[in-house]
Amino acid sequence: MSKILAIVTGASKGFGKAIAQEIVKCNPNKNQLIDLVLFARSLDGLKLTKESIETISTNAKVIDLQSLDMSNIPDVELKFKSVLENIKWEEYSKICFFNNHGTLYHLGRIEDFSDYKNIQKDNDTNTTSFVITTSLLVKKLKELGSQYSPEVTIVNSSSLCAIKAFPTWSLYCSSRAYRDMFFQALSLEYKSNDKFKVLNYSLGVLDTDMQSQVREECSEDDKSFYVGLKNDGKLINPNRSASICSNLVYSHKFETGAHLDYYDLDK
Repeated sequence: MSKILAIVTGASKGFGKAIAQEIVKCNPNKNQLIDLVLFARSLDGLKLTKESIETISTNAKVIDLQSLDMSNIPDVELKFKSVLENIKWEEYSKICFFNNHGTLYHLGRIEDFSDYKNIQKDNDTNTTSFVITTSLLVKKLKELGSQYSPEVTIVNSSSLCAIKAFPTWSLYCSSRAYRDMFFQALSLEYKSNDKFKVLNYSLGVLDTDMQSQVREECSEDDKSFYVGLKNDGKLINPNRSASICSNLVYSHKFETGAHLDYYDLDK
């Protein structure tokens, strides 16, 4: 039986760690082997993700861990390409790529921006590296030739911010909109291939380190709202959202290029 390959960026914590776990847990064929390739800045964090996966299923194997700073564009291209070159693609009948990494950016009014160098660095993390990793993967799949035709699903970790603007969130919203539109264009380029699908999956408001950062850095007008979400237990467990996403990926029945939201799916 052919195996599944799952590639996850930002896999050391939060949704990235959760999706690496849930893509293993949610596989409807419990006897099928699944290999994982994990990327994140923190190698120690990746090792913890690997250990957690190994306790879930003996059929899951983390075949590569890569510490990678997604703001370092030359490194992103070099390392990601190298990893793809070393994969034994013929072993896999299903490929899942969760392009999940990202940063919050600075939260604040546009008139108050001053650290433009850091904005550029965050742009490289959130958009440039996102483009590079996606491009390198689809390029590699094309190089393998038409005789190799696995089922492919590429998932962007999206947000309500991709389709709705919020004051003081201009940088984050614009980066999420960029990623969504990039994937919509990708879906159109592959619309004739029913086995190739692209998904913009809006995660919901997760109980993660990023939400903690939001509570610390958001405006005073917003602080009571985000603190209230935490105190009232309304933040979503990352694994709950990741399980919804994983089931979507396994079904392969969504419209390619769609923006689907956790809150609409968890009924």
